[in-house]
Amino acid sequence: MQKIYLYILLFFSLSINAQSIDSLFVKANKFYQNEQFTRALQLYKDIEAKNTISDALYFNMANTYFKTNQVAPSIYYYEKALQLNPNDEDILFNLDYANRMIIDNIEPLPKSLGQKFRENIILKITYNTWAVLAVIFALLFALFFLLYHFSNYTSKKRIFFIASIASAIIVLINVFFANQNKKIIQSTKYAIVFAAQTNVKSAPTQTGEINFELHEGTKVKVLETLDNWKKIKLADGNTGWINAEDIKEL
Repeated sequence: MQKIYLYILLFFSLSINAQSIDSLFVKANKFYQNEQFTRALQLYKDIEAKNTISDALYFNMANTYFKTNQVAPSIYYYEKALQLNPNDEDILFNLDYANRMIIDNIEPLPKSLGQKFRENIILKITYNTWAVLAVIFALLFALFFLLYHFSNYTSKKRIFFIASIASAIIVLINVFFANQNKKIIQSTKYAIVFAAQTNVKSAPTQTGEINFELHEGTKVKVLETLDNWKKIKLADGNTGWINAEDIKEL
């Protein structure tokens, strides 16, 4: 009986918390619409502090930071929104616009066929979406197999058999892509430079030779961590060590 009470209490607690977040979000949006960006941003931060993970929240935070001329945080939150919703046209458009404010002009290296396949296919949708597709086609496989089993007509049995095999193959493909998507996301770490200007060095020491400079808003790939240093790689292939305090990981 105590467990039932605990479940009921948890349910109402989550419900009240969700209502509180929705109320804050609506209020923050009104502040944003009235160009009270500082007040809007504070409410968005309050929502984020409640461990809320939402592409809409991150998108609105990015827009607010951009309106207040804070380039690095705006790009950071556009990127976080894009991780949750990689095909959203509004996020992609605003991120592209914000990236034009970056000082560093980095020409990316040509991508291999494997990289293009990962970006345009495997990473085009999220891990959860691949998993949902796998479940849908698994249900279709079960349905077609049952229709094949109980059908009395040879022509229909052939169609249902082929459809069930095709569904099974698609399930395997979706599961494979879901696993690959998860592995790539977990093994690849990116960060945004938050320092107005920082030096990237050849070694993780203060006396290391300066390889190049970076400025706020630039996206880097994090390869390694050593004490208070991060080894990073740029889209053009250049690498070096940067102070961990100068970047914020996505």
